[in-house]
Amino acid sequence: MDLITSGLMAYDDPARNGMAEAPIPQSVLDASGVVGTWVHDHWADRLALSASLAGLLGLDPVAAATGVSLAAFLDRTHPEDRIRVESYLHAVSETGGTLEAEFRTRDTRSGIRTLLMRGRIDRDPTGRTLQGRGIAIDRTEAQTANLLQSERVVNRMAEHVIALRDLAHALRRPALVEQIERLMIEIGFELARFLPEPEDEPRH
Repeated sequence: MDLITSGLMAYDDPARNGMAEAPIPQSVLDASGVVGTWVHDHWADRLALSASLAGLLGLDPVAAATGVSLAAFLDRTHPEDRIRVESYLHAVSETGGTLEAEFRTRDTRSGIRTLLMRGRIDRDPTGRTLQGRGIAIDRTEAQTANLLQSERVVNRMAEHVIALRDLAHALRRPALVEQIERLMIEIGFELARFLPEPEDEPRH
């Protein structure tokens, strides 16, 4: 029995949860964005991942099913997110309880994905860390939709502030025009956040 199987059996143990639960249909998992499961053996430093989750991270699914080191997992997170995720995982391993960490992956055949790891870290009665287990949710599409909505809002703000400047000019209020133009600059900075990163110049 691999770490994934044993860990999820413990997670869904009827005696542990107080009642037996029916298996969740795959269609429900897909609709909720669940893309895999994970089990972390704290003392063995092994993180077991389901095949689908391993694939999104660019890890070998067979090796990941039996467990990879935490360092190997962190190597597959985006460089800008790694230190934050590593610090959080170490902290929650010390305290136990609910775990919820969002991060981007490195670029793989699936592209850069935004994943949310959600679960819990168990501790024994003495406070010793035991095992962590949970699910992973792909939030890439949701984040893209949120960004598009935010961009639309900022564009509307830009349209309104341009109209405000024209009205202030019509009133011949230089001080008011100056304040509105400062606001225009701030909105311009917000709009710049939605511009695509410039591509690297080709090397000769």
